[in-house]
Amino acid sequence: MKRSTGFSLIEVLIATIILGVLIGSLVGPLGGLFRMTKRNQEMLDSTTLAQQVVEKVMRDWRDPDNFARSCLNAATDIPDGVAVEVQDLNASGDPVSGYYPLRDCTSAADSVPLKRLKVTANANGGAPAEIVMDVARPQP
Repeated sequence: MKRSTGFSLIEVLIATIILGVLIGSLVGPLGGLFRMTKRNQEMLDSTTLAQQVVEKVMRDWRDPDNFARSCLNAATDIPDGVAVEVQDLNASGDPVSGYYPLRDCTSAADSVPLKRLKVTANANGGAPAEIVMDVARPQP
């Protein structure tokens, strides 16, 4: 009687089940990794957008009059999903007022030496990013 060599049907089924369990245990963490990558990209997009707005405000506030009025040049636009707030500070960095939105350039000028700029951005509906920085009055 000849013995056949090879795998029996039971051995193939057991090997397939073991392989399925191994692959299944890898798919779960990979899905979590993809979700984490997406969240991180959304946060990076929001942070980049907030940083771009901070740079626009800082550029416009090089003009002492714009700084004193807490306003931006007419040509400077603030993208959708971004909120910009300003808080007046005294010379020691203590708040003089609460946060208020950027004003139009026809408002009255103030004489505070520091302003706290808070930019909150939410790009593409992802996680919001907030940048807060203190800005000194520019020298004329």
